Amino acid sequence: MNKSKKLSLLLVSFLCLGFILLLNSCAQMASPPGGKKDTLAPVLLQSNPTLKSKNFKGKKLDLSFNEYVDIKNVNQELLVTPGIGFYETKIYPKGLSIILDSALNDNTTYTFNFRNSISDISERNVAKNIKLVFSTGNIIDSLSIEGNVKNLFTNKKLENILVAVYPYSDTLKIDKQKPYYFTKTDTSGNYQLENLKAGKYYMAAFADVNNNLLLNANKEAHDFQKEAFIDLKEHLKSKDFILSNQNLDSLKIIKTTTTAKSVLYEFNRGIQEAKVEQKQSNAEKIVYQIEQNKQLRIFRGTTNKNDTLFIKLNTTDSLNRLKEFSVKIKYRELNKKEKLTRKPFNLSVYPKFGARFSPLDSIQLDFEKPVASWNIKKIYYKIDSLKRISIDEKNIKFNSYSNQLIISKKDLPKEKVNLIFEKDAFVSIEQDSTDYVEYPIEREELENFGLISGKINSTKKDQQYVVQLIKGQEQEIAYSQIVKENFTFNYIEPNIYTIRVIEDLNKDGKWTPGNFQTKKVAERMFFYPMPLKLKANFELTDLVIQGE
Repeated sequence: MNKSKKLSLLLVSFLCLGFILLLNSCAQMASPPGGKKDTLAPVLLQSNPTLKSKNFKGKKLDLSFNEYVDIKNVNQELLVTPGIGFYETKIYPKGLSIILDSALNDNTTYTFNFRNSISDISERNVAKNIKLVFSTGNIIDSLSIEGNVKNLFTNKKLENILVAVYPYSDTLKIDKQKPYYFTKTDTSGNYQLENLKAGKYYMAAFADVNNNLLLNANKEAHDFQKEAFIDLKEHLKSKDFILSNQNLDSLKIIKTTTTAKSVLYEFNRGIQEAKVEQKQSNAEKIVYQIEQNKQLRIFRGTTNKNDTLFIKLNTTDSLNRLKEFSVKIKYRELNKKEKLTRKPFNLSVYPKFGARFSPLDSIQLDFEKPVASWNIKKIYYKIDSLKRISIDEKNIKFNSYSNQLIISKKDLPKEKVNLIFEKDAFVSIEQDSTDYVEYPIEREELENFGLISGKINSTKKDQQYVVQLIKGQEQEIAYSQIVKENFTFNYIEPNIYTIRVIEDLNKDGKWTPGNFQTKKVAERMFFYPMPLKLKANFELTDLVIQGE
């Protein structure tokens, strides 16, 4: 092929490409440049069936709008109640059609709520409240239920939560059966179920993470009504739900990690207490500790690495349920290139360095592993280079795992001092020892603290409550106390606090989740209606928190 023919073909190719791009730009629908910005959402001009029509027997629904529309995520946004099974969606420039896979039920009112799936094509103005309500019988059902959904722990309103209504029966299982009516909450946590038929119903609300309309109680936050059923005869308002995670899985060991120094058991849920018993009667004491809430570590100590230990683990999980595990342990032998090395035995001191030290504070030492031995002579208060004050051993107490130590506030001097831990003051189960630590203690002036007090207003007599001060945005529990009615928090560090109250029905001093299978609801929480800004030398008193 000669050079001129090559150039001609190249020119023709460029012209064709330009023509294709021109056609593509002409095909795109967009608002013309200049002029007033379009702020109006699409308007539904006509539909088949028409709104609130009766005796509809068709299998195809049509909607037409007054302008070009953009239709997205119909399968996620469209809520159809009662459920209709499978359907096909066809989208047109100014509307859409829904073709049903099967015939609708007789004498039933249906609602097709398109939520946020339809907008105009130019400015993406969303068409709000596009609903198609019709009946396959002679009556349009007209009852409704409305309410609000919040988070139990934060009191924040929750968006996009499924609110489900089930026909009541003695055998109803909301983790196995899909709801008959359902909707989802808006950005303010509000919901409204309309065009309901009179009858007996049961209700629940849950975060339907996988969009299958079935409750997964161990993974999805949820709440449910404690009444057996609702006898719906008129409009029902203020049917509210308060969601929380309520995992009911039984305790299991999901992972075991063995080293030359220890064995670590990881559980599927939190454990609050563990007791380890060795089956050999002449064996040495087993040393262990709970780590990161879901782990239990058993230390080798001086046990011969070739020995096999037969152990019984008696555990209490986060729901106060007891469970026993029988396990056998054989510590891993070191490889030839491996070497057991000693490292510093770290500890953390609370209150932290630089924190305000109130008259109510004791000193807490947290160790990374259990303490095997310690020397009281290497722990003391130093006032200056010459003056020392010994610590009374009666005011020192270890926890059951020997990895936490409390020095009682009774022992603390009133003047400014330094708490000294000399090198090797503590020796771990693995024979590592602590380094020298000097911890300055200076009690804060009383006027640098504040006070918060009030009462819980409730109709229930002799009810126990856990009152918590939640600090700042971190949602950290800064202070807590168990009361019957009145509460007072003295020597509070200035900050912004939220007051949260747990209705401690079983009087165990903590929150207890519910069980949807037995219709036992989670222990409720109440909040003071607004955050409190506590300043130094300031008292917030006579606060009233409304209970049930």
